[in-house]
Amino acid sequence: LQFDLSDDAMVYATYSRGYKGPAYNAFFNMQAFDEIPIAPEESDSYELGLKSTLLDDRLRLNLAAFDIKFDGYQANIADLVGGVVVTRLINAGEVSSKGFEADFEARLSTAFTLSGALAYTDATVEEFRCPPGNAGCLSLNGGALPFAPEWKAVIGGHYKVDVGTMQLDVGADWTYQDDTQMQLSIATDTIQPSYDIINASIALSDPDGKWRLALLGKNLADESYATNILTGPNTQRGVPRDDRRYFGVNLRWNF
Repeated sequence: LQFDLSDDAMVYATYSRGYKGPAYNAFFNMQAFDEIPIAPEESDSYELGLKSTLLDDRLRLNLAAFDIKFDGYQANIADLVGGVVVTRLINAGEVSSKGFEADFEARLSTAFTLSGALAYTDATVEEFRCPPGNAGCLSLNGGALPFAPEWKAVIGGHYKVDVGTMQLDVGADWTYQDDTQMQLSIATDTIQPSYDIINASIALSDPDGKWRLALLGKNLADESYATNILTGPNTQRGVPRDDRRYFGVNLRWNF
């Protein structure tokens, strides 16, 4: 449903039904009796939002609130099979994800643009179902879903001005991410603590977009963070390219 408040703003409401089909739990020593597909995953999603362009097109503002419930949530958990720890795909039960998002872009002058976004997510295991025969399985009721930080925020600005026959673009951005659980688990050693990332750049480009030369600075505060953490006999910590501060030059040429 959509209702236009004016030529520059509208509100909307949506309902969506999601479906992820049956899947097989495949592991290295599976037997014929293991070849039973797990049930489908289904979801119901509700969203309310506002989209607007204000102040004579100088400000774009979007807001959204959402509530999603999943039944038959398909997830991987650690299991012991024949004395070996394996990853087992199961229907983990019922989970939910609700929260809100906001983003904006403001043209403060002909040269300076400021943009940003904020998101809050409460992603929770509502009812966890241990797989049959897994004696070591713990209830995860009330636990956080993996890769779903409670808060995320970003804000950045760009200053663009003509320099002779070229365009100079100076930009910077700051990103914040809250504590993040990396596995479907209540363990604390698979949580990535909150972190901030600051990037900056200065670029010269052709006004027609034919070429662009930029000096980049990534993760200027030199803050280390992981994008995935796995536990086991040897804990594994996956890190991104900008896990450490680095500088680079980027040349783009369109032809």
